[in-house]
Amino acid sequence: MSDDTSKITGGQAPVDREPSLSGAPLRILVIEDDELDRRAVRRCLQQCGISVTVEYASSAEETLQRIASVRYNCILLDYYIPGVRGLALFQKIREVAANMPVVIFTGRGDEDIAVELMKAGAADYLPKASLTAERLASSLRHIIELSGAAEARRRAEDELRAQEARFRTLVNAIPQLAWMADRTGAAYWFNDRWYDYTGTSFEEAQGWGWQKAHHPDHLQRVVESMRRSFEAGEDWEETYPLRGKDGTYRWFLSRALPIRSEDGSITNWLGTNTDITEQKNAEAERERALALEQQVRSQAERATRARDEVMAIVVHDLRNPMNTILTSATIIGDSLEKGAKKGIDISNPALSADLKSCVEAIQSSVKTMDRLICDLLDVSRMEAGSFSIQCSHVDIGALLEEILKVCESQARAKKISVTADIPTGLPPVNGDRDRLEQVLSNLFGNAFKFTPEGGRVMVRASKVDASVQIAVEDSGPGIPAADLPRIFDRYWRGDRASRDGAGLGLAICKGIIDAHGGNICVESVLGRGTTFWFTVPCAAE
Repeated sequence: MSDDTSKITGGQAPVDREPSLSGAPLRILVIEDDELDRRAVRRCLQQCGISVTVEYASSAEETLQRIASVRYNCILLDYYIPGVRGLALFQKIREVAANMPVVIFTGRGDEDIAVELMKAGAADYLPKASLTAERLASSLRHIIELSGAAEARRRAEDELRAQEARFRTLVNAIPQLAWMADRTGAAYWFNDRWYDYTGTSFEEAQGWGWQKAHHPDHLQRVVESMRRSFEAGEDWEETYPLRGKDGTYRWFLSRALPIRSEDGSITNWLGTNTDITEQKNAEAERERALALEQQVRSQAERATRARDEVMAIVVHDLRNPMNTILTSATIIGDSLEKGAKKGIDISNPALSADLKSCVEAIQSSVKTMDRLICDLLDVSRMEAGSFSIQCSHVDIGALLEEILKVCESQARAKKISVTADIPTGLPPVNGDRDRLEQVLSNLFGNAFKFTPEGGRVMVRASKVDASVQIAVEDSGPGIPAADLPRIFDRYWRGDRASRDGAGLGLAICKGIIDAHGGNICVESVLGRGTTFWFTVPCAAE
C-alpha cells in the first residue's frame, strides 16, 4: 500500500468495527507536510476503531487538485502548511467544496486560532500535542453525524427541487391561471398561463400588482372579499372579469386554499383562476331566454285579457246596432200591419217619413257592424301575417280633397274650422287607394271626435325625400305622454272611460302604413292638441 493512499483496518482493533457513513469506509484526506506527524495521525486512525480510507497531500496545490475531483467525507488539515497559512487554505477549500467537513490540527495550542477557525466553519480543532485515538475518533464520529445530516439535507433539498419541478410542470399543464401568495395575499409566484393570458411580467404582477389585470368595477369587491377570507383563514372563492393582453375581459372563477405548517398556522395561499366566460354567456343567454319567455307569456296574458275585453266590447258594440235594427224592423212591421188593418196608405207622408227614418237607422247600424267586423278581420290578418295590399299609382292630393269634402258636414256640425296645406304637383304614391282612404278617414274621424266645438283641424302634405308625408293636426285635449308609446297597440284604448270602440283603428292604420313600407307617428302636448303623420313612398317614375 502506497504512502499516498491506504485503507486502515485498525490492526488489533476488534472485528466488529463501528460503521461509518452509509456503511462504507470514511474517505479522508490528510493534509500534512511533516512525515512524523503523518505517522502520528495514521497511528491514531488505526486505533480509533473507525473504518477509513486515507489519502495524503502535502501542499495547497495538491490539496485543491484532489478535492476538485474527489469527494471526501472529511479533511484533516494542518494549520501550518509551507507557503500558506492554514486559514487561507481552509478558505480556498471551502470555495471549492463548501460542504466538505474540515478538522484543523496544529502543533500550537493557540486558543484564539481555534476560535477563529471554528467561526470560519471548521468542523473541529485538534491540538497535535493532545491528539489521541479517542479524541480523533470522537471528532470523526462528529463528522459522521455532520455528514449524515448534510447528506439528509442534500437529499431533502434534491427531493424538494424535484417536487418543485413536478409542481411547476403540473401547474403549467393545467388550463387554469395559477398563483401563490403569502399569508396577507401578496403574490410571489404565477404560472406560465397567467403571463400568457395577461401579458404582464412578474415585476408588474408581484405583490399586489396583479390588481392591474382586474376590471375596475369589480376590484374593490374582490380585494375586500379576499382580505376577509385570508384574515379568517377560510377558503376563498369569487367570480370576476380579468383583462387579457388584447385588452378584452373574460370571466374567471377564482379559488384560493390556505397552506398550513405543522402547527396549523397559515404560511401561504395557492390560488387558481378558471375561465368561465362560456358558462357566463350561457347563463346570460338562459336569463335572456327566460326573460323573453316571461315577456312573451306576459304579452300573451295581456293579449288574452285584451281579447276578452275586446270581445266584450264587440258584443256590446254589435248589440247596440242589432237592437236598433230589431227596433226599426219592429216599427216597420207594426206600421205596415196597422196600416193594412186600417186601410192606411203607406205612401202617407207622415208614415213614409217614419219608415224612412227606420230604414236609415237600419242602414247606419249595418254599416257600423260591417266596419267593426272588417276591423276585426284586418287585425286577425295582420296578426297572422296574411294582410296584403294592392298597390297602384295613387294621386294622394286628389284623395285628400275627396276626404275633406266628405268631412265638411261633420266639421260644420261641431263648428270646427278645417284648413289644408296641400301643394299642387305632389307626386303620386305607390299605394292601395282604398287602404290609404281608410287610414285618412280614421285619422280625420279621431281629429273631429276629440276636437272640442269651435276648435280646428289642419291637414298638411309635402314631399320628403322619396316619400309623401301627410299630417293631420287637431286642437283637442292632447294625449298623456305615458300613453303615447302604446297608442298604436292593438285593442288598447287609453282612458276607456272617455273612449269608445274596440281600440283597433290606430293599430290598423299602423299595419296598413307598415305594409306600404312607410312610417306612422304621433306627437301630442296636453292641452295643445295632437298631430298624427305618416309617410308613403312615391311611385316610381
